[in-house]
Amino acid sequence: MKYHGWFKPQHDLAYAKRALQAGLHGFEIIAGQSHYHPEEFKTYRENIKRIKEELQPSFTVHAPITDINLGSINRRIREASLADVQAALELAREVEALAVAVHASPGILAMPGGKWSKETASPPVQAELIQQEGLLVQALQKLADYAPDVLICLENLVYPHELYRSPGEMEGLLGQVNRSNVRLTLDVGHAVVAGCSPQDFVQRLFDHIFHVHLHDNHGTVDEHLPLGQGTIDYVGVVQALYQAGYQGAITLEFFLDNPEEYSKYLLQFERVTNNLE
Repeated sequence: MKYHGWFKPQHDLAYAKRALQAGLHGFEIIAGQSHYHPEEFKTYRENIKRIKEELQPSFTVHAPITDINLGSINRRIREASLADVQAALELAREVEALAVAVHASPGILAMPGGKWSKETASPPVQAELIQQEGLLVQALQKLADYAPDVLICLENLVYPHELYRSPGEMEGLLGQVNRSNVRLTLDVGHAVVAGCSPQDFVQRLFDHIFHVHLHDNHGTVDEHLPLGQGTIDYVGVVQALYQAGYQGAITLEFFLDNPEEYSKYLLQFERVTNNLE
């Protein structure tokens, strides 16, 4: 397994060096040039290029999610969303990324977190949702065909107004898209907030999981806390992945001001996996 951390526009080359020295194998970088000031994103791309050339880490890419709606019935919104995700696929090619995480979701998230996330079932796909799902599937197929050499990993979602939160919903979506380069990013925090067991995802969809987002929360809000600051059994998740033979990337999706702190998590994972051998 490879362990990645976040590398965002506020980080620099020195931060990346310290994170790799702490034991990370690489970074999850963000795409979405249209979401940032051009000069800020230019500097970010230059830093990524230097990291690739000088430090040679592995990368995963997170496609933009804010104001992205691949299933919009508004053609212009859908086309703009496709263009932004296509730019993410181009970035993935440039850095030879292991995977690209894509949200199959509406672009506006206006709901507060709460226990109702797991108490509210996803609505059945009918009436106007049938049209939107059809457009979403077409968009994902178009992205997959646009970049057949890039691994696109759809991320399980979290809020009740979003579909594709449970293992069954994700399995159904992947079946409809039916592209060999479209797989699954298992977001552990999302699964817990949505009332699903991450281990159920591993057991039911292991053959589809090629990327994992690991972070902590208290079971009701998608907090993206450092591991151990919430209530998620993240050790159990790592054990389940290891025992299943997972070989992909695990992105530690939380902020650390001091990247040297990554080492304590990596040592813990090493002890866990060593005990299973």
